[in-house]
Amino acid sequence: MDIVRRALFFIALTVAMKAMFGEVNALVLMWVPAIAEMAAPVREAVLHLPYALIAALVLTRAEVWARLPAMITLYVPLVVVVAAMVMADAIARTNPELAVLAARLVTLVLAANVVMILTRLTPKPGFIYEGSSVPSVKTFLAMTIALALSIPLAAPLLGVARAGAYAEKVPAAYLDLAVAAIVVAAYIMASGIRFRSLQPNSASTWMVLGIVLWVIAQLIEPLIPQLRVYGFHKERIVAEFIARAAPIKAGLEIAAHILLFAGCFSLVSHLLPARDRIARQ
Repeated sequence: MDIVRRALFFIALTVAMKAMFGEVNALVLMWVPAIAEMAAPVREAVLHLPYALIAALVLTRAEVWARLPAMITLYVPLVVVVAAMVMADAIARTNPELAVLAARLVTLVLAANVVMILTRLTPKPGFIYEGSSVPSVKTFLAMTIALALSIPLAAPLLGVARAGAYAEKVPAAYLDLAVAAIVVAAYIMASGIRFRSLQPNSASTWMVLGIVLWVIAQLIEPLIPQLRVYGFHKERIVAEFIARAAPIKAGLEIAAHILLFAGCFSLVSHLLPARDRIARQ
């Protein structure tokens, strides 16, 4: 049974990571046209392969394999949701307007199930006195930005609701952050991670670096008009920066996305049991 649980969780994490890093997949297809020309099943297998290797490395590094909860019913939804991702492709053929929303909602459910299992991991061997408090504000910001980058829901929701006018008034990135903030706040309140402690890990460092890179990326577009106003655009270096602003911002957001994912995964996978459970033990 241990092998089944590990296999199901590994497959679910791999599929979730591939679905959440759409911008990385797009870059791979752009840089390696041969992959884009492959048949759909082969292409998907090739795209999943690096995520499978990364998932295996992450699970091994965090010692997750031996700490997975034993309740097999926790893993049944993973099978159902992964199968639903295939149904999302079927929806794309019959109802293209719902395809993107269906795929992203299914990805959100899959990610939620993975996170739920991670919050139930058995702690690593050690002393409960080594734990530190969960940085609530930092965690909320990191998870919100990571979710907004991983599963942007605002645009497909507005598209289905025929409310495209709102997207023109408010940037889609801000709407994605608003939706993500609601989801993350609900998770933090429901899971009670605010009242749990953390075993020693590097989650805080990864989250801070990711938040800083994301903020820098958001400042690039507002900075360009100021550079032109004060005449700095005449300098060669500044002119090059302005010309390459879009790819620079995209690169910073991808780096921030990776760091935030690493930080959030490290945090959720190193939680100690709630204080009341420790007291009962």
